[in-house]
Amino acid sequence: MSSPRLNQPWRAAVAGGLVVVAVLAVFAAVWSWQHGIIRYDIPASDGTPELVSTRFVGSWMAIAIGLGTLAALLLVGAGRQVLLAVRTRDSNPLPPIQTAEPPPAV
Repeated sequence: MSSPRLNQPWRAAVAGGLVVVAVLAVFAAVWSWQHGIIRYDIPASDGTPELVSTRFVGSWMAIAIGLGTLAALLLVGAGRQVLLAVRTRDSNPLPPIQTAEPPPAV
């Protein structure tokens, strides 16, 4: 039973789709990260200094980190698909090399 061919040109289209999804995941991660940072500005009054406070929302940060990880994995998969799409095999392979003498005929 022969194994299926790995180098198939349609894998390049799959790689392109994976890259598009990875870019969308990065945009979603940036959007999520921006929603995870809340800045409070309390103006100065009666001799008190202005107070600037930043609050980080963990759920939005976790979603952003997860989306970034997903994008990285998708790019690794896209690279694999590109390599499988462009890799060629020799149509006339060399015969196997024998490293030991065959046993003598009796």
